[in-house]
Amino acid sequence: MLLWKELINEAQDLEPSTAGSKDDLKLLQIYLCRLYLTPGHENTLSLFNAEESMAFLGIDVPEDGDMHPGSRAHLKAIRKREKSLTASLKGKPQLSFEPLLTSLVKLLKPNLVEIKVLIYALLLLKHPQSKQVLRELEINELNNSVNALAKAMRESSRMLARALDEDAMLCQIRLLEPPNRGSDIWDLVEGGPLLSQLVLAASDAPDSQSEQDIEQMLFRHICPPGPEAKHRIGDFKGVPELQLMLDYLNNALSTKALGKNILLHGKPGTGKTQLARAMAEKLSAPLYEVPTKDARTGAMTGRIRLDAAKLAQMFLEDRLGAILLFDEMEDAFRKSDQLAKGWFNQLLEENQAPVIWISNNIAEMDPAFLRRFDFIVEVQGSGTDQQTERLKRKLQTLPVSPDWAANAAGQSWMTPALAKNLAEVARYLPAKQITRNQNRLESLIEQRLAAMGENRPVQVLRKTLKADFPQFRAEWINTRPTLRNVERLAREEGAARICLYGPPGAGKTAYAQELAKRLNKPFILQSGSDLLGMYVGQTEKNIAAMFDKAEKTGAVLLLDEADTFLYTRSMAQRSWEVSAVNEFMVRLERFDGVFLATTNRFDSFDKAILRRFQLKVEFSCLNAEQVKTIITACVVDKDRAQALTSDQLGHLDHLTPGLIRAAVQSLRLRGFKARTQRLLDALKEEQRQQTEGVVSQPMGFVQ
Repeated sequence: MLLWKELINEAQDLEPSTAGSKDDLKLLQIYLCRLYLTPGHENTLSLFNAEESMAFLGIDVPEDGDMHPGSRAHLKAIRKREKSLTASLKGKPQLSFEPLLTSLVKLLKPNLVEIKVLIYALLLLKHPQSKQVLRELEINELNNSVNALAKAMRESSRMLARALDEDAMLCQIRLLEPPNRGSDIWDLVEGGPLLSQLVLAASDAPDSQSEQDIEQMLFRHICPPGPEAKHRIGDFKGVPELQLMLDYLNNALSTKALGKNILLHGKPGTGKTQLARAMAEKLSAPLYEVPTKDARTGAMTGRIRLDAAKLAQMFLEDRLGAILLFDEMEDAFRKSDQLAKGWFNQLLEENQAPVIWISNNIAEMDPAFLRRFDFIVEVQGSGTDQQTERLKRKLQTLPVSPDWAANAAGQSWMTPALAKNLAEVARYLPAKQITRNQNRLESLIEQRLAAMGENRPVQVLRKTLKADFPQFRAEWINTRPTLRNVERLAREEGAARICLYGPPGAGKTAYAQELAKRLNKPFILQSGSDLLGMYVGQTEKNIAAMFDKAEKTGAVLLLDEADTFLYTRSMAQRSWEVSAVNEFMVRLERFDGVFLATTNRFDSFDKAILRRFQLKVEFSCLNAEQVKTIITACVVDKDRAQALTSDQLGHLDHLTPGLIRAAVQSLRLRGFKARTQRLLDALKEEQRQQTEGVVSQPMGFVQ
């Protein structure tokens, strides 16, 4: 318990009282009087607003007295008031914030000078009008201010300077703002935002609360217990190295090891926070969470939350076996924030309780911070059938078709947070306009993804086109070497790297899909242009995510339009273009599955990339007989098509299945049936455009 004698160096040891008036103002007046009487500063009171300042000190100024600032009578009155205040406090000193102060002292274990400084800061927070009184003193510069306050507190200047140092405890945990070289007496001791919030929280507590109750209240304010996990650890089997992280945390809890930290990052809504809660539940460890906002003020800046995290570690020192969760850490640490580096690094190295840090975006974080984490794991969703089923049930409550809900639940961009958001929005959609609702929701999803840096079209249900073109047929594809070699390599080796190149529409993408069916494997189609990120490092992350997803699912991975960024590095104009190609090569070497890449511009491929493909399969245009067969399958006058001669088809030597399909669909969209002569005319135009380089987009067999 605090001793009043030690605080004001006047009274006897007394037991604290819990009733009666509060003596905050009296103690503050004692300190102010002593500051006014500090040797060397008595004659600096020329600007002293005698009337207002004397009134704040509780001194009555006689109307006819000689009480001008700096006069002997003026100083005598202040000295008399200081003695009177000191005497009046003997026996019954009470502070309105004593429960808060006692809890902080018990928690922080400060020395006597630090206690005095903390009390002084709390007094100034309780009576902000005193700042103006202090301004009138004209005690300027750091050394003068420290010396004056030390004399007022009856302490050594050296000890006070040490207590106010930025590396000292009170400033380190940001209960106090560290003073600078230009600090004057009025801003020498500044309570930090966290201390202000603690004062507000304590002031809301009933007077009848015990010190233990206050301590619990502070604990809940700084790091309240986290809510019960909504999911079990089995729901997160898709998270990489999950069991290793659990073993790591379990060892940290059992050995009481210091400086144990895990960083979970990923897009919003992927379940990072729920994963942290599920991990704590699995380990039967209490989980405490640094709040993202204050219940009273609403706002908690990143800096305040970091201060709270440091203070929370002191709370948890006596609660070993617990885990601390710090969410949305990107708001607290940025490359531009130089102030936090030193003590944050110390926090990571000396934290008593293991911490799970969560971030939606680590791109803007200083690498010096990131290097200090033992685990840095990207969470992309659980990737489990259980999560897909939960999302499906959630989405089926929307005014959409069952097929739309089922397909949307299986999309890579669908997260629990997005599903929750859609459910909220869907409350305002008309129940019977199913198709319109689906289109509006897809538009909202596109905008949400774009805001997160993912510009991609969203089409949950592929529009069913009229069956005006036959399904995939291997005999319509001309390759060198044959496709039998491709399938044999994929079956025998298990892991294969194959490059498919040739003109647009030759069947490269369609064959990759067919190969996945024959191997009885899932199929992942990734466009090269979708891998390109908006920010530095984003492309590399997208490449890694693509390969990771294929490895987890055992899918055949197709990188369509790979030449978008796998062009020769000698053509690169920016450093990140080179690093993207390098990252791709590294991940390709490590990929233990079937990988195919398609390109229409084989010559532009980086030579180092080409060397890593086991097979390079060239797709060529159709011959006359193949063109005849496909035309016959597409037109209504099949007899006329079958009668076509080689001379009639000889000039159509640059056609692919995709170009024929484009011509057929063009006729249909213009309202014409596909007849032989009309289709031949359309094919001539398609071929002309192709040979002139106007049409460049690949066309395939599969819708």
